Amino acid sequence: MEIKSIQTKKIYKNIVEQIIFLIREGSLKSGDKLPPERALAEMLDVSRASLREALSVMEIMGIVDIRPGEGSFVSDLDVQPFIALVLPLLLKEGGFEDDLIEFRRLLEISGVKLVCRNIMQNQSLLKELKETVEEMSEKLEDVDAGAKLDTKFHRILFSMSNNIVLIKVLDYLGFILERTVKFNRNRILSKGENAQLLLRSHFAIYEAIEKGDEKLAQEAMENHFNLVHSFLWYAYWLSSFLKSSKTNFRGF
Repeated sequence: MEIKSIQTKKIYKNIVEQIIFLIREGSLKSGDKLPPERALAEMLDVSRASLREALSVMEIMGIVDIRPGEGSFVSDLDVQPFIALVLPLLLKEGGFEDDLIEFRRLLEISGVKLVCRNIMQNQSLLKELKETVEEMSEKLEDVDAGAKLDTKFHRILFSMSNNIVLIKVLDYLGFILERTVKFNRNRILSKGENAQLLLRSHFAIYEAIEKGDEKLAQEAMENHFNLVHSFLWYAYWLSSFLKSSKTNFRGF
C-alpha cells in the first residue's frame, strides 16, 4: 500500500481524498484496519490533529468506523455511492460539518411548510412523529438510540411533505443524515442539559406541525438548527480550549 506525503494547506481534505483513492483502487477494502494514528500521521507526513480531523469527517461520511480502544476501520458498508456523492462537498472552502448543517437547514425549513399543508393527509405519520418524540424522552441518555430516533424524526418529516423531490433527496442523503446526526449528538450530549434542550426543540417542531401552523413550524425548525449550531460551536470551542490548556500546562 503506497501512501504519498501531503504538503498542502487543506490538509484534512487531502487526507480524505487519499484514503478514498486507496479504497477505490482496492488497496483498502471493507473491514481493513487503518494503521495506528501515530504511524499513519508519519506515513502521510501530517500532524495527528489534521489526521484526527480527517478521520472525523470520514466517520461522518461512513467511510471509516472508529472503535474506541480498537482503532479505525474501513466501513463494512458499501461506501462507493456515497463517496461519489459527498466528495465534491470536500472540495469547497469552509467546514464540512457546517456545510451539511446549513444544507439541512435550507431543506428542512422549506420542507416543513409542505408538511403543515399536507397534515390532514398524514395523520398516521403525525402519530408516528409524536411517538418518536415520546421515545426520545424515554431514551434521553442513550446516545445511539437517540441518534436513531433523531434520524427517524427527520425522515418522517420528509415523508410528510408529500414532495417526491424531497423524498428522493432523502433517499440519496439519508445515510449521510444518519451519520451526521449520530456524530453531532455525541458532541452535543457531552454536556448533560443539552439533551433536554434538544428534546424540547424537537417537541416544538411537532407541536407546530400538529397545529398546522406553517410560520410557527418554520420558526421551530430554524430555532432547532440554531440550537444545534450553538451546541457544536461550544463543543468545538471547549475542545480547542482544553487542548490549548493541556499544551500550556505541559509547557509550564
